[in-house]
Amino acid sequence: MVHGRKPRLAEDPERPAILTETNDLMDKYDARLRKFDHLHQAQQQAVERQVAAAHRVEDQYRQLGDRQWFNTNEWVMIRSMENTKLAPECYGPARVVRQMLFYAYKLALLNGDEIPELFHNERLQRCKIGELVPQREWAK
Repeated sequence: MVHGRKPRLAEDPERPAILTETNDLMDKYDARLRKFDHLHQAQQQAVERQVAAAHRVEDQYRQLGDRQWFNTNEWVMIRSMENTKLAPECYGPARVVRQMLFYAYKLALLNGDEIPELFHNERLQRCKIGELVPQREWAK
């Protein structure tokens, strides 16, 4: 006896059962490999879809044309990100100093000081400096 079992001979009738079990295990292993292959393909397709969606959004921005692009030395108002009851809707005016990234702009205040933050073009809206109402000082 070997480790509590009888030694198997080549002509043993249990031998084909062992071969079928190993074949079944190999089939299951192949099926799992095919499954992982499908998962890898699905992941690649998802990445391709995301890239295509990003290109579509970029094309939509490009099709907007002059409505979304700002030139240097153009006056803009900055839309507020606060959604509170008494918060102002816009801040500004500010002058476009330069375009930093694809949709981001560097701005400067009326006195010429640059604002250290970058602003996305969706937060900016054009304004004419002549349309601004002069601010009054409060009575003392």
